Amino acid sequence: MANRNQMFQRRQFLRGVGGVTLGLPLLDAFMPKGAKAQTAGQPPFTLIVVHANGVVQAGEAFGGTDPETFWPTATGTLTKAAMDADAATRTTGLLSSYADRLLMVRGVSHSFSDTGCMHASGDLQLLTATKPSGDGNKAIATGESVDTRLARELNPAGREPLVLHAGKYSPGGAGYDIPGYVSYLGPKQPRTYVDSPYKAYQRIIGVVGDGAAMTPADMQAQQQLATRTKSVNDLLRKQIQELLARKDLSGSDVQRLNEHFAAIRDLEIKTTAPGVGPLPAADVAAMQGLDPAPYSLASHKQMIQLQMEVMAFAIASHYTRVAVLKVGDREDDSSFTIGGTTFVYHTASHRSIANGADLCRQVDILHTGYFKGLLDRLAAYNTPTGPLLDSGVAILTNQIANGKHSFNNVPWIFSIGKNTTYLKSGQFVQVKASTNQMLNTILNAAGIRKAGGAPVDDFGDASLAKGVIAGIVA
Repeated sequence: MANRNQMFQRRQFLRGVGGVTLGLPLLDAFMPKGAKAQTAGQPPFTLIVVHANGVVQAGEAFGGTDPETFWPTATGTLTKAAMDADAATRTTGLLSSYADRLLMVRGVSHSFSDTGCMHASGDLQLLTATKPSGDGNKAIATGESVDTRLARELNPAGREPLVLHAGKYSPGGAGYDIPGYVSYLGPKQPRTYVDSPYKAYQRIIGVVGDGAAMTPADMQAQQQLATRTKSVNDLLRKQIQELLARKDLSGSDVQRLNEHFAAIRDLEIKTTAPGVGPLPAADVAAMQGLDPAPYSLASHKQMIQLQMEVMAFAIASHYTRVAVLKVGDREDDSSFTIGGTTFVYHTASHRSIANGADLCRQVDILHTGYFKGLLDRLAAYNTPTGPLLDSGVAILTNQIANGKHSFNNVPWIFSIGKNTTYLKSGQFVQVKASTNQMLNTILNAAGIRKAGGAPVDDFGDASLAKGVIAGIVA
């Protein structure tokens, strides 16, 4: 494991005045002769998108029984034709173009009861598989989360996982109006989310000074970074041109670099004020378009999509091998207008309004569509071993199972990269398993092993049964 971590730290950078740095994608020219990205020490990436309020699947609901509108109509092999046929009545049919890569797992359950709020207790167990500590909406986990373990073993030393948020509430909220945490550094240590795509983007590309004394040119470059009067591409144009002129770059290298620089520019435009591109304002807080109001419901859908773009970019630029996005908060109180009806998602999940199940199904469709957009973005990045999508696992899941707040049948949907072989693909599987067994399976899929090379079988609370979910392992 140490060797892989050391090789991963060979990420290349362009450096300019003022400590401006720009991380580069993995290139053929930077690797040992004859080596490819996957054999050069790159472990599979893991992306996890977590939603709230559950999904509309068969089971008890408030005041009755929900219809099955989420899962495919039959377990077994997934095909594009069958999923297309399902699309009118089953939400997962929207992912049909990735049928041969998908692994859908029904039957995973949290092991511990809630302590007064199933949303909070679902959040804290989802990626830790540990007992809740505390009561109600303030309950927190008693162990580290799986993203922390992955980052510790696969990221450069000291680099945490990228953990993002697209919700309504900020940290420190009162009462029930709190974000709700899924990522934990350790027992009772929730990790604060990065709520702004712009701040996450800056963290990834490394636009920071080195603390040394700066020349007037350095200070000008730093000012340009702060005010965003220029793209990072513009600030490093000379270095970029020199890099692209290197004779040892392959045609694929040039293509990857051009994609990388285009993605940077695209994110810069999308994360500044609509329609004006980089802003000439002197005040950083004023010029970051979505940044001053990341919790505004008016931009909630855009925020989800931007955070997913940032996740894909973080992997493509080799900033991290693991990222998490929490959509919603302790519960998802976002407002939606669908078919002329404006409603609060969480209220509809309680079936407290007419056609609540159908409205929630429409939200399931929106969220699944955004996840497909993430897969599309990963597929668009070119790497030495093919599309970036081939080199890892993207996961769609939820804090709870349904609007009744059930802890049974919490949904897990995987996109399995063709270069990752630990998990089955092209399958919808019914299992009977616990959250800790799912997390053990995810760790093994990422190549994590115990000391001595044994498979990981004991992540989560020590009281839980050990092992992986054998039914989804290839």
